[in-house]
Amino acid sequence: MYIRIPGRNPYPHQARMFKSLAQDKNILAVIHRRAGKDIFCVDALAYRGVKRVGTHLYLFPLHKQARSVVWQGMDFEGLPFLSSIPHAIVEKKNEARMEIDLFNGSKLILGGSNNYDGLMGTNPVTIIYSEFSLHNPMARQHLDPILIQNKGLEILQYTPRGMNHGYEIYNTVKDNPDYHIEHLSVEQTFKHDGTRIITDEDIARAKSRGMSEEMIRQEFYVDFEVGNLGAYYTREMSDMVREGRIMPLRPDRSLPLHTIWDLGGTDATAGLVYQIVGKYIHILMLFHDTGMGLKHYLDLAERYRQSVQCQWGQHWMPHDVKQEHQGWEHTESRIMQARKHGWPLMVIPKVNFEDGIESVRYMFPRLRIDSNNCQQLLRALREYQRQFKEGQGIFSKHPLENWAVHIADAVRYLAVNYKRLYDIPQPQTSYSTNL
Repeated sequence: MYIRIPGRNPYPHQARMFKSLAQDKNILAVIHRRAGKDIFCVDALAYRGVKRVGTHLYLFPLHKQARSVVWQGMDFEGLPFLSSIPHAIVEKKNEARMEIDLFNGSKLILGGSNNYDGLMGTNPVTIIYSEFSLHNPMARQHLDPILIQNKGLEILQYTPRGMNHGYEIYNTVKDNPDYHIEHLSVEQTFKHDGTRIITDEDIARAKSRGMSEEMIRQEFYVDFEVGNLGAYYTREMSDMVREGRIMPLRPDRSLPLHTIWDLGGTDATAGLVYQIVGKYIHILMLFHDTGMGLKHYLDLAERYRQSVQCQWGQHWMPHDVKQEHQGWEHTESRIMQARKHGWPLMVIPKVNFEDGIESVRYMFPRLRIDSNNCQQLLRALREYQRQFKEGQGIFSKHPLENWAVHIADAVRYLAVNYKRLYDIPQPQTSYSTNL
């Protein structure tokens, strides 16, 4: 029996990538939206599963996106994405786990890099990152050593999101002979008949629906130089760099260490260790992980405190810390769990989201961040952005659900508390019109 993969007739740029995939090359594809990136990736997943027995991962920024976009989703022709995987090679499917076992023993797994620790034991020989520029950059750093040891390969496809980790990896591997690179705007991708996939008329239609010139440059012309559109703190982060407030910082042993947390349960959790040094807030350490209980993070913080020989100050957590949650005692809230183990947690008052964002902007001029221990925090503050409503051509009030959310929320809680507790009001200034 002869089985053809890919089953569909690929566009020219997809065919080039398949040719390199057959030569066991890694793929980095920075291509505009609607060019069939995920169609190629599903076909590539099936091809790799047949060619090499092993575990093959297809990852989205969030686990739920893997289900909605590919596992249950359809392409622009109305065909299920998974229909690209021939039935003849499928042994069985696990709907709950989004896994497909192939006839030869290979396993195809869809998931999210937001829980990359849970993927470490899968021992993959292929990893496909859909919209890599929106992934947690730590995921690839943790998974790549496994891929290298297994002599596997990776596929990274995305449209730009400013000069973030997607831009960095593009510049790192673009001249690497082990990678096939495609950096294609709408002017460089064509259908089988030679016409463009996205025409000038399509772009004009998008503009008439409210899409800005910057968004068009980013999404259709794959321009890295467009800033991270919709980012909350672009100007504030630029000011920090210009003013030299991202620097190596050492804890002051004469001052207490404080902590502030955003708790995600089995999802990502973020904690900041900081000191109030005169008018400045020094953020010294970020703790961030997924799938771990509260005690794990508190133990990490205590080991850090002992290493720098400071005393503890105050510990703050969001209002939902009072909710019952599984932990040391299943029937107690996390605040009671922590207090029993010597952590006198206090609760931050609930503040609406917009006021919290303004509190962060108010705090930024007083913020200094350690450049050694807080690289992931700096990335998160740059990549924390609004959700774009494509149909309306506007940004939502709500943030994009990506890896940066929990870290940015911890900063928001810090800002709310700083303005409430540490910011000493200045005497009112009188102005005179008498010259």
